[in-house]
Amino acid sequence: MKRAIILVVLIVLLAPMLSQAANFRFQKVKEDIYAGIAEPGGKAASNCLIIITSYQVIIAGAHFLPETTRELLDFVQKVTPLPVRYIILTHHHRGFNYIDFDLPANVEIITSGQTWQALNSEFRQIKNQVTFFDRGLTMKRGRTLIVLNNTGKGHSEGDVFVYLPEEDVLFTSDLFFNDVAGYMGDGHFREWVADQELLAGIDARYVVPGLGEVTNSDGIRRFQVFFRDFTTEVLRLIGLGLEPEAAKRGFSLPQHENLPGFRAFFDVNFKRAYNELKELK
Repeated sequence: MKRAIILVVLIVLLAPMLSQAANFRFQKVKEDIYAGIAEPGGKAASNCLIIITSYQVIIAGAHFLPETTRELLDFVQKVTPLPVRYIILTHHHRGFNYIDFDLPANVEIITSGQTWQALNSEFRQIKNQVTFFDRGLTMKRGRTLIVLNNTGKGHSEGDVFVYLPEEDVLFTSDLFFNDVAGYMGDGHFREWVADQELLAGIDARYVVPGLGEVTNSDGIRRFQVFFRDFTTEVLRLIGLGLEPEAAKRGFSLPQHENLPGFRAFFDVNFKRAYNELKELK
């Protein structure tokens, strides 16, 4: 009897851990708004935002794989009986034919014109209905107001961020990484600086980044410091007339080198920054 009681207690204590998704950790941001935080080592390459409106659910994010999409849909089913109607695809990296294509056929994709062009350039075909826009799009779903903004260039081409003004929630996707160094291999560095200023100026109370924990606008300002230091160091090396390999060997940023992801993404991030910034000189 005693062993049975202990077993029941263990099950109760472990249930929250067992229910955690393998690739996401879900966090309630506000009522009917959840963040899917990409777990290190999982298949989710970026955070997602889940918005539950009066009669439908909207998911925003990027880098969707069948496994991660299934986890998102399973979580939605646990918290609401409402169907997922839209997926806001915040960006797509060209050449990645295995992501962002295997979405539920009854879900409509909303994205920027540039992201649609990137998807349309792949050898696979999108089976979903798609709505794409130029600069901005405002959606009113029940009591929920959702503002989408196309930044043009930044982390990639056609990055979209999502702002819920009445809830004071901002989803930046990969335009901002919170205390993490993420992928910058398709970045447009001059425009990305301006995008960060725009995001920081919104001064949202809740900011869901592309990677890292939910924060506020202070997190964006910390990322601005890292981004400025990274680009400044690359510009210094370019100014010395160093070729890429020599410049990479001479790169020194000790104040940020212990940032999670810094070393993993350094080669591709440095190469992109060097090539982009050298063209601007």
